[in-house]
Amino acid sequence: MKFTSAFAAMALSLASSALAQNKCTEFSPCSREGYCDSDAMFCLWDLCDPATSYNATSCWQPEGCTSRTTTFDSSNDVIAIRTYGGNPQANAFLSVFEPNNAKAANGQLELDMTYDAANNKGFGATVKSSSTIKYGKVMARVKTASVATGVVTSFIIINEQTGDEFDFEWVGKNPAEVQTNYYYMKELDYTKMTSYAMADTSAAYHDYTIDWTAEKTTWLVDNVPIRVLNRADTFDAATGVYKYPTTEARVGFGIWDGGNSGAQGTQEWSGYPTPWSPTTVYKAMVDSVTIECAGGSEPSESESGSEQPTDSTSEQPTDDGNGEHSTDGGEPPIKCRPRY
Repeated sequence: MKFTSAFAAMALSLASSALAQNKCTEFSPCSREGYCDSDAMFCLWDLCDPATSYNATSCWQPEGCTSRTTTFDSSNDVIAIRTYGGNPQANAFLSVFEPNNAKAANGQLELDMTYDAANNKGFGATVKSSSTIKYGKVMARVKTASVATGVVTSFIIINEQTGDEFDFEWVGKNPAEVQTNYYYMKELDYTKMTSYAMADTSAAYHDYTIDWTAEKTTWLVDNVPIRVLNRADTFDAATGVYKYPTTEARVGFGIWDGGNSGAQGTQEWSGYPTPWSPTTVYKAMVDSVTIECAGGSEPSESESGSEQPTDSTSEQPTDDGNGEHSTDGGEPPIKCRPRY
């Protein structure tokens, strides 16, 4: 299930002031979801939108893949993205929203969701890998937050700009189930989701793996394959395209409030309403993450492996103030943080 998070837009608006422009300025060169600034929160590859950034070199380049295991024994294993200096070897994961509800504690990645009284919903957390991946195996040991209806936990490999994605997701109304899905080029086709019954995912850790190659992707639970997607099976005769994700991406983990999202389909999928009190905190835990790169560790020189849209005149999304986006055919307003 894809979800445009209201807290994402709120966090970005707080992080960057609202000086309307059609393009970012040289002092706040990087564009993200209609806002501009100059640090990793805005300039990190795949968060940064090249089309509305100051120039073609404003967004940082993809870092390439690094094979490693992260056990979250150090507070440096996950840091707030605002403090990231650009060295993926120093920090494996970045918390991409403010306030920061992610931390390394007791040898685990802890993703918290707290109550946002102003919006009557939860404010969760999203972390992303500081390095990128194009094919390889990602293994994560996860204990979900599926202790109440509406709470969603996710483990994804995603390119935010192209919309290519593979994922595991867990919803609060079905704690003894994991769902798998994939998306191609921002096509929101929910019919590709499959579910797998298992023990209560919030009661203990389980090993979840996405093994992504150029020809097929395999999802595994506790080292048992539960789904295989063959690229050959994704061919769309109407367009002559294999709708199989191939663009470079980042590994991510998240927790968010589906039950109080306000979107009926999302609420029915996740369960609703999400129960809240002023002191409620839902927690998703990740014990370790292992990334095994396929081939070298250099970033790909192009994204030509996926059949991407080439129309550079397509409409850009605009923020409606509630975290949702629309297209009206005009230039999107860009809010730039002024230089102090």
